[in-house]
Amino acid sequence: MAQKQDTRTQLLTALPFQLMLSLSIPAIIGMVVVGLYNFVDRVFVRQLINEVAMGAVSVSYPFTLINTGVSTLIGVGSASVLSRAIGKKTRIPLTRSWAI
Repeated sequence: MAQKQDTRTQLLTALPFQLMLSLSIPAIIGMVVVGLYNFVDRVFVRQLINEVAMGAVSVSYPFTLINTGVSTLIGVGSASVLSRAIGKKTRIPLTRSWAI
C-alpha cells in the first residue's frame, strides 16, 4: 500500500520534466526491443537458413507491429482512465477501469 501511495504522491508532486523522463524510459526501451527483435531475426535467419525463410520473417513483421499497436492502445487508454481517477482523487475498481 505504501508503494501505491508513494507513486501517487510522486505523480502529483514531482516536476513534469522529471516525471516525463522517468516514465518514458521504459517505453523507449520497449520500442527499441521490438525494433531490434525483427532485425536480429533477419540476421540469424539469413545466416542460418536461406533467403526464402527471410521472406517469411518479412511477412511476419506486420503482425509484430499490430501486436505492438494493440498493446500501446490498451496501455495509453488505461493510463488515461487512471490519470483522470488520480486527478479526481477517487478510487475506481479494476473492473470499472477496464470497461469500455
